[in-house]
Amino acid sequence: MNKFVLLPLFLFLFITAKAQDKIISIKLDTIHCEIVSICNDRIFYELKKDDGSIAGKSISLSQVSEYLTSDQSREKSKMGKQESSKPDKPLCLGLNAGWSTMPWYLDNYEALSALPDYYNKLETGIHINASAHYLFNSFLGLGVEYSFFETSSSGSIPSEYYPSAFLISSEEYHLYANYLGASILFQQHPDAQQKFVISESLSAGVMFFRMEYQHVYPSPGVIQSTSYTDITNNMLLTGNSFSGKVGLTAEYKLSEAVSVGLGGSFIWSLLKKASLESKGTDSSNYSVNDQELSDAMKLSRIDYSFVLRYYF
Repeated sequence: MNKFVLLPLFLFLFITAKAQDKIISIKLDTIHCEIVSICNDRIFYELKKDDGSIAGKSISLSQVSEYLTSDQSREKSKMGKQESSKPDKPLCLGLNAGWSTMPWYLDNYEALSALPDYYNKLETGIHINASAHYLFNSFLGLGVEYSFFETSSSGSIPSEYYPSAFLISSEEYHLYANYLGASILFQQHPDAQQKFVISESLSAGVMFFRMEYQHVYPSPGVIQSTSYTDITNNMLLTGNSFSGKVGLTAEYKLSEAVSVGLGGSFIWSLLKKASLESKGTDSSNYSVNDQELSDAMKLSRIDYSFVLRYYF
């Protein structure tokens, strides 16, 4: 065949190949095709088979790194623009619940070696955390967080009121901590299908602390008296402090709207001022407001949670 006949054919094939569109996946695979249309979450394209027939196909934008149209205008996919594109479901509600520990709480008591064993229960408790965030994109969101913590303990100890005479006194504690703060949420999707989500949160706010304490003990004159009398003393301690919270969760998306997972968080809190009110059945009353504490109460804790998120 004449080489001058082959030259136009070669040029035609070259121009046709150059005119093809390209889709480059996040795995760096290249698809030579003709892009038909692009919607919010998919690219529809036509692919020529070996037998010459045309097959219509589509690919999710979350699996595309970039695409190249025939006019050489390079466009980044939704995956590449995730920091500037608004997600379909921008509102995210979170609910966490689980077990908590305050390993530094007993540092607030001076004679640790003399504390009864039931005081150790005050270092652990349960929590419920709730959050609401608005996602500006699939990576960043702003919102608020609320956290509730509760623990309690009770027990009895013998007290010597007279040589060889011991009487029982009892104590009961209830501790409550409510946290409320502004929050920043960061999210990453390590897999191409975006089924797994790694979320980090940073928050700053206020901790509202409340401790209820009841002490029941025999009257000082019980040894000399023929009748037994108990005195009940009720004490309420409250205070607020600036606090910070950081969290990390690993989640799996059951659907576009629901994800579940496990997480952990750390709340820092140091109570430096508190109000105290005490009332006893022996008519002894005492109160003080916003008193500077000689030693700040260490209320920092670690939460271990089951996580549920809902997107809409």
